Order: sequence, then structure tokens, then C-alpha cells
Amino acid sequence: MPRRPRESTDDQPVNPGNKPRVRFIFEPDRTSPNGITYFWLIHDTYNGKEKAATATRAFWLPFAYRHSGNYSEAELRDLAQQSIWQMESQIQHLREEFELGLARPDTTELVGATEAENLKTETISGSSLVQPVTVAAAADLLDEFTDAL
Repeated sequence: MPRRPRESTDDQPVNPGNKPRVRFIFEPDRTSPNGITYFWLIHDTYNGKEKAATATRAFWLPFAYRHSGNYSEAELRDLAQQSIWQMESQIQHLREEFELGLARPDTTELVGATEAENLKTETISGSSLVQPVTVAAAADLLDEFTDAL
């Protein structure tokens, strides 16, 4: 059920400057990965809603800005780089918090020996690094974390 807009007070208008707003309501099952995450963010952390919004922006803001058509290629590249730095900072925080090293597990540990032999690889442009080619489309990489609402 949609929430009612909050009432304004004399000292605090509902929408200062009459800026257009985006309403986003997300109600995952509390026992799902999303439900557990958002419940923790909202109830057990300082400024959890802003943390959730920051994470979403780090993942998707460069794509949204590109889609808007209002930004130059240089601005988009700068924004994408800032997003990468933000995500790398969170990755480092995870490594430190959960005492994880930098080493990635062997591919056979991730997918099994037979599947690892069949993985296609590509050389990263301008580098000697080789990485597995992603089978899923970029937009589908997080599907395993979606909730059935």
C-alpha cells in the first residue's frame, strides 16, 4: 500500500523548491537476501538509507547518466572512474573486515574442473592479464541476488 505524503510544517515544507521527486518503494521478503540486507541497513546502521543509495549509485549512476544523453563522454568516463574507486574501496573494506586476501580462488574451485576447461578467456587490452569471458550479459550479472516478491 502506498504511503501517504508527509504533512508539511511551517518551518519544513514537504518539497522545498518544488523539485520533481522519484518515489521508490521496495518491499522484499524479510528472509530473502535483499530483505535481510535492507532490514540491517535501515535498522542497525547509521544512515542506512543513504548507504543503500550510495551503493546503488556506485553500480548504476554512470549508466543512468549516459542514458539521459546530457553528459559528455569525458564526464561519463570520469563518473565511471569515480564509481570504480567507490566500489574498490568497498571491496577493500570487505577484505579487511572478513580477513580475505587478494588472491582469487582457482577457476576450478569456482565452477569445477570440467567447466573450467571449457571456459573461454580473453586478454585484457594493453595488459598481460587473462580473464574468463563472462557468459551472462552485463545486465544479468546480479540476477542470483534478486528476490521473488
